[in-house]
Amino acid sequence: MNPEEDPLLQTKLQFSEAFRTTYREFFGDEKEFQYELYELKSEESGPKGGWATFTIRNPAGGRSIVFRFDPGSGAFYAMLKIQVLPGEEDWSLDSFFERNGFANSNFLDVKRSAGEWLFHSLARHYLGTIFTYCPRILEPDYILE
Repeated sequence: MNPEEDPLLQTKLQFSEAFRTTYREFFGDEKEFQYELYELKSEESGPKGGWATFTIRNPAGGRSIVFRFDPGSGAFYAMLKIQVLPGEEDWSLDSFFERNGFANSNFLDVKRSAGEWLFHSLARHYLGTIFTYCPRILEPDYILE
């Protein structure tokens, strides 16, 4: 389907492109770290089927950073996912950044000042904070607490 004909698909493409280009700006080629970058573009059923999703994954470390945006409501989630036995833990990046003194602003602060460049502003805020304060967050030996 042509993105110009489907505003939801266009939003998902803009979201993933903003995070992909910002990741490469800060960290370089993901293959250098053996990370995977991917986005979900399909229209799935369920409560999060229409969301734009971008993931940075360290398959060897069992950790991922997931960014999700709901075009319908404007809701946004940034989380660190850690594989544990059994299952998975989810950590809010906003809470983690605040608790460790890495950032004073969160999604709502970025959204208020972003204007039409919302996705690029979000990507620069979250990936810039990671680059500055915790670039090894996806490594299994990085202590979170």
